Amino acid sequence: MSMHQSQESTSRTDPVWRLGSGQTLRLQATRNARWLRLREGRLWVTAEGRLGAQTPEDWWLAAGQSLRLPAGTEVLAEGWSAASFEVLEEPAA
Repeated sequence: MSMHQSQESTSRTDPVWRLGSGQTLRLQATRNARWLRLREGRLWVTAEGRLGAQTPEDWWLAAGQSLRLPAGTEVLAEGWSAASFEVLEEPAA
C-alpha cells in the first residue's frame, strides 16, 4: 500500500482528497465531529473502534455516500478504486 495521496481545493472550505486504488490516508482525530463524503469511486475506512470498543470498525463507501466521524476518531482510508472525497468538519457546538 502506498501512503501517497493528493489534495486539490475547489474552494477554501471544500478540500477534495484523491486516493488511487490501493493508496491510503490516515485522518488524525480532531476535536469536532467530521463528515467524510465520497464524491466518486469506492473507499474502505477503518477505525480502532468507537466508544472504547476493542475491535476495529470498517465501512465501505460508494460514490454519494457519507460517513460521520465522531470527535476524537482517527481513521485510515484506502481507495478500492480511484476515489475522491471531502472531509467536512462540523461546527463547534
